[in-house]
Amino acid sequence: MEVTRRQALTAAAGAVVGAAGTVGAVRLEEHLDESTPLPFYGSPVSAIRPDRSPPSAAGGSVVWSGPGDQRRVALTFDDGPHPEWTPRVLAALAAEDVPATFFCLGRNVRDHGDLHRDSLGRHELANHTFDHPDLGRHDWSRCRDEIERTSRLMKETYGVAPRLFRPPYGHLGGATVLAAAEAGLTTVLWSAQAREDLVADRPDGIVDDVASQVRPGSIVLAHDTGSQDRLVTIDRLPAIIRRLRDDGYRFVTVSDLVAAGSASATTASHG
Repeated sequence: MEVTRRQALTAAAGAVVGAAGTVGAVRLEEHLDESTPLPFYGSPVSAIRPDRSPPSAAGGSVVWSGPGDQRRVALTFDDGPHPEWTPRVLAALAAEDVPATFFCLGRNVRDHGDLHRDSLGRHELANHTFDHPDLGRHDWSRCRDEIERTSRLMKETYGVAPRLFRPPYGHLGGATVLAAAEAGLTTVLWSAQAREDLVADRPDGIVDDVASQVRPGSIVLAHDTGSQDRLVTIDRLPAIIRRLRDDGYRFVTVSDLVAAGSASATTASHG
């Protein structure tokens, strides 16, 4: 059976909004190839609402790093809070007087939210979805639910709603960008990361590896829960901080880093 491009688009979009598609989903997938565009409406890659109503946000932003004119760096930790790991991270940060941004899972805020009770004012707490799904595979409704459910819980738990959002795995499509923008959140990825797999046979090498990636304005990805190899970074967090400080870096939250870039852009535009 030959499936035309129009049939593919109509069928996929119709299935998402509840209409009876003319081509079954399985059969459609079998006949689509990389040259066939994905549906306009309702799919994970669509930046338009499934019902074709206009977005409630005029635009949004995705950032990988801050401005590169100053030696500033933001440390970020994903997937917590975790009852064993997060206190270790917080203790290391406190000992070095360093702020960080924690991208929290809603389910872990629900279960261990008290771990960050004293973080406000020193650190930044941000949205990392509720259940850690790959949002690159989900439509706007699921993306919206994961984001809004987490922001609502964080506001109830900490009294402050998050301003930043990071998609699990760094995967995002149009539906993710749209849902985050409509929630008023800046989507944050990263420009450097803790690559524990590269130093499995020499764990102290994580310090040099992180330092080799950092540039002025870097956002560094790490985790405060997960597989045991990630403890390589947690155990050496003080050493990483001292190395970057010796290299002339100052530590800030992601919001402070991004705000500096916005201020610079505003100054330049009025210069």
